[in-house]
Amino acid sequence: MKKSIRAHQKQILMPAPYSILQIEKHTSLEWNFRVSCDFPVQYGQFVEVSLPMIGEAPISVSDFGDGWIDLLIRRVGKVTDALFKLTPGDIIWLRGAYGNGYDLNQFLNRSLLIVAGGTGVAPIKGLLRHWCEHSERVKRLSVILGYKNPESILYKNELESWREKCRLYLTLEEGMADKDYYSLGRVTDRLDDIDFTDSDEMQAIVVGPPVMIRSTVDKLTMHGLKDENIWVDYERRMACSVGKCGHCRIGDVYVCLDGPVFTYSDARCMID
Repeated sequence: MKKSIRAHQKQILMPAPYSILQIEKHTSLEWNFRVSCDFPVQYGQFVEVSLPMIGEAPISVSDFGDGWIDLLIRRVGKVTDALFKLTPGDIIWLRGAYGNGYDLNQFLNRSLLIVAGGTGVAPIKGLLRHWCEHSERVKRLSVILGYKNPESILYKNELESWREKCRLYLTLEEGMADKDYYSLGRVTDRLDDIDFTDSDEMQAIVVGPPVMIRSTVDKLTMHGLKDENIWVDYERRMACSVGKCGHCRIGDVYVCLDGPVFTYSDARCMID
């Protein structure tokens, strides 16, 4: 037993080399890297991506399958600049996966609402795909995705298939509205279109910028959702990912260990 525990600790603390299988360019700043993978992953977890002599960065696992994970990476700094110079076949280093993900059993046979904005769509992409492929396991699936403009839309190739499996609402802050496809405004503007008749047991997942999370949660509670049935993702300011550096600490909570997925009944007490 002790030997297996030490082996597991070494695995999640030491980065290992993995090959890039595929790169898909979503926007000029956001690319999806499909990378080989041989460790267990849950929806909502993240990994540390590193390049020797350059550095490392925490990245959400946006999706995964047999022998691979998807990492939607935004070009924002030294590490990501270097990643954008790589091509399929190149090697990157990973450690993880880290954090608490989503318990899928929590959503079975209940109405599920997913609200995500901007790059916050990435952490729930795989979860959305899962429920679209198994829509019979939830009572009703509604999804609201918000972007700044048409050029910033992620996962354009998947949108049509998602629309066939769920009630999908796409909002843009800028651009031309299309009543059959998307509307101008914020994600909170579309909450009035959601069926909240079973709000006492309905589950909701909210991912995005802090301001968007707060305004969305406020409106969900007004519609009758319970705090313990609202899930939020606070993945930000990660550094070591193992609770040692304190960069992600909010009060007594270490987001990298206790999150990044929290129920709002826990998250509402986290004052940053």
